[in-house]
Amino acid sequence: MKFSTETLNEIKDKISVSQVVEKTVQLKKRGKEFVGLSPFTKERTPSFTVNDEKQFYHCFSTNKHGDIFTFLVEVGGLSFPEAVEKLANEAGVQLRTFSPAEEEKINKSKKIYEVLEMSKSFFSSQIFDDNNSLALKYIRNRGLDNEIINSYEIGYAPQGNKLEKFLLSKGVSHEIMTLAGMTIKDENKKDNFYDRFRNRIIFPIRDIRNRVVGFGGRVINSNDQPKYLNSPETPVFHKGSLLYNFSKIRPNLKNNDNLIVVEGYMDVVSLASKGFQNAVAPLGTAITETQLNILWKEADSPIICFDGDKAGKQASFRATEIALKLLKPNKTLRFINLPDNLDPDDYIKNYGLDSFNKFVNNASPLTSIIWDLCIQESNIDTPEGKAGFESLLRTKLNLISDKSIKKHYGLLFKDMIDQFFYIKKTERKISKFDNSEKYSRKYKNSFKIKNSILGSGGQLPSDLEALVISGILIFPELIKKHYEILESFNIENLRLGDIRDNVLAFVKKDYSELDIDLLKEFVQKKYQTFFEKDLRFANIFWKKKEGNNFDQISEIWLEILSDDQHIKSLNNDIEISKDEIKNEEDEKRFIDLINSKDQAIKLITEKYGEKKIN
Repeated sequence: MKFSTETLNEIKDKISVSQVVEKTVQLKKRGKEFVGLSPFTKERTPSFTVNDEKQFYHCFSTNKHGDIFTFLVEVGGLSFPEAVEKLANEAGVQLRTFSPAEEEKINKSKKIYEVLEMSKSFFSSQIFDDNNSLALKYIRNRGLDNEIINSYEIGYAPQGNKLEKFLLSKGVSHEIMTLAGMTIKDENKKDNFYDRFRNRIIFPIRDIRNRVVGFGGRVINSNDQPKYLNSPETPVFHKGSLLYNFSKIRPNLKNNDNLIVVEGYMDVVSLASKGFQNAVAPLGTAITETQLNILWKEADSPIICFDGDKAGKQASFRATEIALKLLKPNKTLRFINLPDNLDPDDYIKNYGLDSFNKFVNNASPLTSIIWDLCIQESNIDTPEGKAGFESLLRTKLNLISDKSIKKHYGLLFKDMIDQFFYIKKTERKISKFDNSEKYSRKYKNSFKIKNSILGSGGQLPSDLEALVISGILIFPELIKKHYEILESFNIENLRLGDIRDNVLAFVKKDYSELDIDLLKEFVQKKYQTFFEKDLRFANIFWKKKEGNNFDQISEIWLEILSDDQHIKSLNNDIEISKDEIKNEEDEKRFIDLINSKDQAIKLITEKYGEKKIN
């Protein structure tokens, strides 16, 4: 007996995995999962996990993975139909058999899967063929070794109609190979067919059940078009419902893993070759609602990391609108915007995996991306422009269907607007770390820096950041001397970060012969109002240093930058320590960190001078 996917899903929705497993395995709740001793092997330490939300179990000892049906098959000794019938009775779901038309459709799909598996084997055999050395050379130039090629089953589609001939030799009809998307019928010649994929690197695409359902092909000759070609829509291939590499990494994913979405299959494979395994890619389209829901089943906060060029940023912004419509409690997105129009592969080649991991660990929340998008589309230098900005934010807000999330987004954006436009002097929020009175007193005492000269521009989250950016605008020679340091400087304030990025982009147009006067003119035209108004107190600090020689200016600027990074590091340590308080020793460590931050801020306040009170 065969069962429809809809019937099986209905049963799984009504019976949790833990309900089935706990009849055989003693389970203990641990976070969002259950753990227990493996039913497949003898062990003393639990390695068997059950996740009801994701509807699967996974045994790390044996690497066995499955759902409620496979558990009864593998552990209970039932056949698959017996397992379905047993659970259907428990769930109160009525089973039905397929009609003849449905049976024919299933049989045809089975043949398609067989053809796709044959095609995958054919492509894999071609990549190492001596006649296809250019394809292997291209792969090698992309930094992929044999281990990666074999692990990701990368192949090559040669010129001509060699796949068609291979499939014919295996007894496959033109009807099935065309239905599978492997060949195309020549409309101008009767009974003539040709290979869909020719002279392309081939990447097999698997569904959530790890079956080959289609292929992606990349040209090796830059003159060929299109650059990327996917299988067409077929009975088994629907690109809006698939994510490349998802089935490969899914068994080892946990909620705290950084699951990253990149633009294409080559990005995924290149990242894997450099040690970053948890990457998936849509298939030449923007993220769809189906794909986003698939991601959220495995990770609460997946990361979008599209290329740093204009098209990549636009794709990221499109993803934000889809996400806003689908947001649900504890489900969100984070974003990475790589600099210099780089894709992830090129970024790691230039800066290394450790640097890329820093981007991953500091990915921007969805709220920041929405804010940034609205800022870029608005002119906030006028009252009308500010009103337009707020209207645009409300438009984004109205996309959210979940009432609770919409309320909290609204409160957050209101607070951000107040901070950005209206509040001239404010304390950082204490509740980020701890709401208790004794910790609040500690934090309130630690912000004396707000009374200093640099601290009076109270709109800015980090006043040291204001000093760093003000310094390069007054002394642009600093940009040429410390280009790489400025480029890697972690800036939290969106506006200051935007200034840094735009200035670096301007400089890089002709970095070898930087025209300081031209740069000053660029700065004056683009940032004069912000420079004079929002950075005025930071500017006062630098104006007093204009008598110093450039080496002294450079040393002071580097020291400010170092102080800023030190405070941010302490903030990060405090946040981590707060979450780990379990006993008096942890509490003492937490308070010591706060005291260290108090002392650091005191020294910084003394170093940069107190504001004179009139």
